[in-house]
Amino acid sequence: MSTAPPTIRVGILVFEGFEPLDVWGPVEAFSIARFLGTGYASDPPFPFEIVLIANERRVDSRESEPRPVKSVNGPRVAPDLFRDDSLGAGIDLVLIPGGLGVQRLLDPETPEAREALLEWVRAMDARGILLTSVCTGAAILAASGVLDGKPAATNHEAFAWVARFGPKVLWDNVSRWVDAGRYVTAAGVSAGTDMGFYLVARLAGRAVAERAACEAEYDWQRDPG
Repeated sequence: MSTAPPTIRVGILVFEGFEPLDVWGPVEAFSIARFLGTGYASDPPFPFEIVLIANERRVDSRESEPRPVKSVNGPRVAPDLFRDDSLGAGIDLVLIPGGLGVQRLLDPETPEAREALLEWVRAMDARGILLTSVCTGAAILAASGVLDGKPAATNHEAFAWVARFGPKVLWDNVSRWVDAGRYVTAAGVSAGTDMGFYLVARLAGRAVAERAACEAEYDWQRDPG
């Protein structure tokens, strides 16, 4: 009897003002993927499990769950984990979306909140997991220092603004996404969906990704250039 590979746990940071498609595009790629030999309606295990991580620390042990978070001009989401709790939650891959809220997260007028977020990124990085971003989410990775000396992509329209946070990053202003080993970064908004299916291929196999894209009826842009 064959045994399925381990399920990969994906943690997506959500914060006030995140861009909806930066989150839901990759979520669809991960959530629709199925192991070969199984179908969409099959029971678990699945290749990926997705949890939403609030940019909020647990300040009271009586708090059971984080507060809802509103996206840019869109719906609210209910995060699964507080940010500090996620450090011990067995996350294998972190994804940081972009959106107008990134500017507030990196506001120098709120240094304590900014540094707490960047320390969380560094703590996740120290675990040797895969760190990814979509759009201006790359600014958070860059500001933490984890992208120094590595190639990376970001939103082409916001390229100059994001690049300020990582003068030592080897920025790519052409590619749709860039794979730098443990760091995979996508350009703007819809590029995150293409990166999502690419990550499915990298982590669960090309056949799984091709089938997932077919199930989603998605016109996957496979060439990052």
